[in-house]
Amino acid sequence: MPIDSSFDEVYDQIFMPVYHFVRLRIPSGDVDDVTAEVIAKVWRALPRFEEKSSLKTWALRIAYHQVADYYRSQKLRPTVQLQENLAESKTENDHSEKVVTLLSVSQTLAKMPEPQVAVIQLRLVENFSAAETGKILGMTQKAVDSLLYRAKKSFRKIYALESAGGNSR
Repeated sequence: MPIDSSFDEVYDQIFMPVYHFVRLRIPSGDVDDVTAEVIAKVWRALPRFEEKSSLKTWALRIAYHQVADYYRSQKLRPTVQLQENLAESKTENDHSEKVVTLLSVSQTLAKMPEPQVAVIQLRLVENFSAAETGKILGMTQKAVDSLLYRAKKSFRKIYALESAGGNSR
């Protein structure tokens, strides 16, 4: 995207990916503020954008750092929020099992290190390639693959302990 793009063009291209990325990492009351800060940072830094990656990938890298800054300033532990709109389900079945599963997955992710959660979100939820994920997280493609392997292994271990009623920490 050319550096002389309008704010509206930049906003339209990056808002939804940034918002979704932030929404899974920040308490819901702060999502809009953090997202706005990321977009402002992207806009201010746009003249320095070298187009070595897509604007979306570059914006998500800024978002990744902004989330880390948020938690450093708040002195909080990162949380993961999984939201599922059960009302849109086409069946009239009892959704309690689905809710329990979502809560369990959310609790498991909350116990994992932030880089592992980020790689799971980017690779498995957002479907970014390993190369794109590496650009966002500031690591090589091989490091992303290794991190994803460790994240999956960590998830399985913590989830199994949670499901068995144990505590992983």
